[in-house]
Amino acid sequence: MTAHTREVLATRAKIAQPMDKQLPNIKRIRISPPSSLQIKFRGRRRRIATLAGLIAREEFLAPLRDADVFARAEVIDWGAAVGWPDDRDLSASTLWRVCEEQTPFTDRDFVEWQAHLGLSNQEAADALGLSSRTIKNIRAGEVPVNHAVAVACRAMESAPTLLAAHYEPRRPGRRKAA
Repeated sequence: MTAHTREVLATRAKIAQPMDKQLPNIKRIRISPPSSLQIKFRGRRRRIATLAGLIAREEFLAPLRDADVFARAEVIDWGAAVGWPDDRDLSASTLWRVCEEQTPFTDRDFVEWQAHLGLSNQEAADALGLSSRTIKNIRAGEVPVNHAVAVACRAMESAPTLLAAHYEPRRPGRRKAA
């Protein structure tokens, strides 16, 4: 089990705890030009959030395209967010999610995702629009998990309705010939 997977499972286990125990909280940051933050979350390991895409797509963050403005980031609200001049800020939860999404999704992560959701190879293939052979190759580490599959896996895990909308239960064994 990878360190990332252990951290994700530990975070899921905390969901039953009071809300103040589960929300990410930022201890400190370090600016990594042009648009990244090295973030130390309390009780968790250091993570890197590359914010170029978020800054490019969110108009309220447009001033952060200026490296001098971006460099003025600071932890605010007792670790609940990172802020910049003119009341621009990103919550610790948003930054944690960016970090999670930017973490590589390995073949081991895929195997753990599939086991956690209780999907057979064929069910995973159906839900992701892949062949069962591709699923077997990913599980064996013979092909890397591509970006689109990683995004889909993470989305299905965080939004069970999304998985249910694409889930087709299968019975064990081969289909009988017509």
